[in-house]
Amino acid sequence: MRRLLNLLTAAVRLLPHLPLAAALFGADLLARRRPGPPLVARGERGRGISVIVPERGTPDLLVDTLAALDAALARIGEPSQVVVVVNGAPRADYAALIERWPRHDWQFHAGALGYNGAIEAGLAAARHDWSYLLNSDMRLDADALAQLLPYRGAHVFAVTSQIFFTDPARRREETGWSDFHENPAFAEVYERDPGSLGVARGNLYPGGGSSLCRTAVLRRYVAQSRDYNPFYWEDADWGVRAWSEGWELVFCPASHAHHQHRGTVRRYYDETEVARVIARNELLFDLRHRWTRRHPLRTLMRLATIDARSRRELRGVGLAARVFRSRIATERARRNGLRFERLTRDRWYLPQRNDEIRRPRVLLVAPFALFPPAHGGARRVAELVARLSGDVDFFLLGDEASLYADASEPWMRHLRGALLVEGRGDRAGEAPLDLPQRLTRHAWPGLRAALDACVARFAPDIVQVEFMELAELVPEHREGTARRLLCLHDVYLDAGDPASDARQRSAIARYDAVVACSAEDAALLVPQPATLIGNGAADRRAGYRASPGGLLLFMGPFRYAQNLHGILAFIDEAWPALRAEFPELRLRILGGVESAAIAERDARLREPGIELVSAFVDPAPHLAECSLSINPQRDIRGSSIKLIESLLAGRVCATTADGARGFADAGLGGLLPSPDIAGMAATIAPLLRDPAHRHRLERGDDAKLDAFTWDAMAARQRELYRSLCAEPQS
Repeated sequence: MRRLLNLLTAAVRLLPHLPLAAALFGADLLARRRPGPPLVARGERGRGISVIVPERGTPDLLVDTLAALDAALARIGEPSQVVVVVNGAPRADYAALIERWPRHDWQFHAGALGYNGAIEAGLAAARHDWSYLLNSDMRLDADALAQLLPYRGAHVFAVTSQIFFTDPARRREETGWSDFHENPAFAEVYERDPGSLGVARGNLYPGGGSSLCRTAVLRRYVAQSRDYNPFYWEDADWGVRAWSEGWELVFCPASHAHHQHRGTVRRYYDETEVARVIARNELLFDLRHRWTRRHPLRTLMRLATIDARSRRELRGVGLAARVFRSRIATERARRNGLRFERLTRDRWYLPQRNDEIRRPRVLLVAPFALFPPAHGGARRVAELVARLSGDVDFFLLGDEASLYADASEPWMRHLRGALLVEGRGDRAGEAPLDLPQRLTRHAWPGLRAALDACVARFAPDIVQVEFMELAELVPEHREGTARRLLCLHDVYLDAGDPASDARQRSAIARYDAVVACSAEDAALLVPQPATLIGNGAADRRAGYRASPGGLLLFMGPFRYAQNLHGILAFIDEAWPALRAEFPELRLRILGGVESAAIAERDARLREPGIELVSAFVDPAPHLAECSLSINPQRDIRGSSIKLIESLLAGRVCATTADGARGFADAGLGGLLPSPDIAGMAATIAPLLRDPAHRHRLERGDDAKLDAFTWDAMAARQRELYRSLCAEPQS
């Protein structure tokens, strides 16, 4: 009986909200039936800044804000304007400030406008393409605005400064880096702690007191967010609307603002009214964007339970129409792949260059995490990008987003921008896939959609696809002007499967150019022409010291199956003989993070003398400590980076004949091949017995090794980019 009574009460309360109910159901239905194409917004970069300062009753704080603003504007070298919107406070209180800053545009409004209203009034007077919203109790660092300007890309709506409290003892609940927690009960936004973050990242919404926004776009958003008056949640609404329309929002940790945080709102409203408005606006935000993902009926039932005044403020045909427009835009964006929960994690930004040099724009597309480089293919990409980023504008579309973290930052600094995705469907413990299955799995629909978005957003000259597993990502038909480049770390042709070979050749033929990493791989591609850009290594010969005794080193992350199979075969077939002759000999394996779980299952990796390093590490100190490196591999394609990395560090490498692929014909005396893994023991033992001979081999190839550095490979890659950009589109 009580439940029936509650339902009847709710129905009566909701009768005035029938237009709103129709808006909710209609928007959700239309978004499902007609999602429309993904949107990528683009505008002129623009120049000039209008600074809008909403102010109510804090002239004592405003004087410090304006003084700090003077120093920040002096560093931008662009036209500027300051609009101070004083509302609900007498003009006489500001006489001294007007005298000190007579060139500022001072507005005085007798009544309180609320935050949204004050911003709207300031925007009406803004003369420049970009407007910085500055709270009157916020002090900017001298370079705060200058740090923001290089992020005004064609696709960017807003760039937000990092906020610090002037009281260092306060907990940092306000930082400028906005995000949200998924909560089915109510919308819950918060601000992330950036810690030592250095690279700019995606931002859910622009903090209303310290953000640079496109003036024209912000005018539209502010005019359509009056329902949030007098305060709170309007800036979150602007951000979600911008993302849904295809704009991007950036958090710039290098731009600093300091908040004195004297709560203006709570000086003019009692706690009960503040709580009511916040609750009403949180529900309004949920109505407009379906943030809790609830069914419309459940949202309407929640509306029926709030106070009568808030219900009155959330009704009307006009409000229902605004809810409909916002809700359908947000839902369509979700259905087209926008993941609000990943914005702060998956989008990385570097400042755009300000010089007039036209550089090749290269979009890298990779199915495996690249940074920090935890496997040979990632190492190759990382080293080449680091050396070419001064001459090339690199962008990244990367799969395996969850493997990128703060440790990725040093490599991300070589990119102009990055979009990371995840969801191709890999399952823990599943059997290894054959190549046709990998071709299908890696070019998954979400990555295809992200590629289209990145091409529209970054406007690359070259789309560079890494690894054969992604060869089918680009469509057979050709659209746009970007050249297609396929970098084959391994060529799998001629593996005894004609159907697989035919499928691979069909995919490879979609590209304007193909790179092979070894002459052997290039020969497999005939008649498909290929550019040979081999694997290299960092040149560590300048710090050479003669090798000590007693340690073999294998640099082989277990993520690559041939590394795991090879080292286990070495432990079975060669290690016992070596340990018998050299009882103190140790074998150190740099197996990567995957190796720890494998070692728990396989006792061979825990045998005496074997040291397993189950983490991403810099190989340099391990190379310095080892006597020589080993490369026990069978049936590989491409070429082995670990081999040339050892030689360029002044360490002999004992390898199988298969493992020497790509370098076998180079005449390198420090490269000692054996016909098989068992035979490696006979190759290694003399090197351990005779250190003087080993040391002679360590420096015997200096003249030849210059051709195998990453610098040499980067020079070849640079020439390939130039030729692709110079050639007409086929």
